[in-house]
Amino acid sequence: MQKNELPKATSCRSTAKSRLRSFHHGNLRQGLIDAALAAPEIEGLSLRQLAAGLGVTAAAVYRHFDSREGLLFEVARIGFNRLRQRFASAFEITVPPSDAQEARLRLSRLAQAYLQFADDEPALWRLIFGAQAEAYRQSIDAEGEPDSYEYLPAALMGLYLAGVIPTQPSERDALFAWSAVHGAATLRSGRVPGALISIPELAQEVAERVILAMTHE
Repeated sequence: MQKNELPKATSCRSTAKSRLRSFHHGNLRQGLIDAALAAPEIEGLSLRQLAAGLGVTAAAVYRHFDSREGLLFEVARIGFNRLRQRFASAFEITVPPSDAQEARLRLSRLAQAYLQFADDEPALWRLIFGAQAEAYRQSIDAEGEPDSYEYLPAALMGLYLAGVIPTQPSERDALFAWSAVHGAATLRSGRVPGALISIPELAQEVAERVILAMTHE
């Protein structure tokens, strides 16, 4: 062994101590959130499991989150914000569509954004639309920005304003449209062959079928 070379065990202990010092300086909270976001299944995580993965004690974890639910609420908040950002990229919610074609494209782009989110972040998507979805939804604070649930009604209203659909959309219309898009995402998640076409193609087909149904009410 060379003079300056540390024994392997000593080196590992030093690495662990360095990690703990880093976390003690305020990084552990973010480390827990990042670890949860990277997990293949978020809903079933435990704080002890995350602590073990990060090489810290459970007591250290509980200084940042007093319960597993507290961590999941924070992760869900991040999930809703990420989804809202994708929707905001689909269209400007405060500006009505310029014409019928633009109104149709808005619904298709919104469906595409949702399907892509479910494909890219399946564990986070399952969390925010899972068993505790209502509780997570009620905790959303968009800080003055439109929340993710406002975009679909806005897209449907745009169809009405542009003359694509004959009547002003109702809450039931929004529920029907949401069911169609969410159902397509669920079928993709389950690897159902008919839903495994390209996302833009699937989004357009779902959007056009929703429009067709609302046109013939």
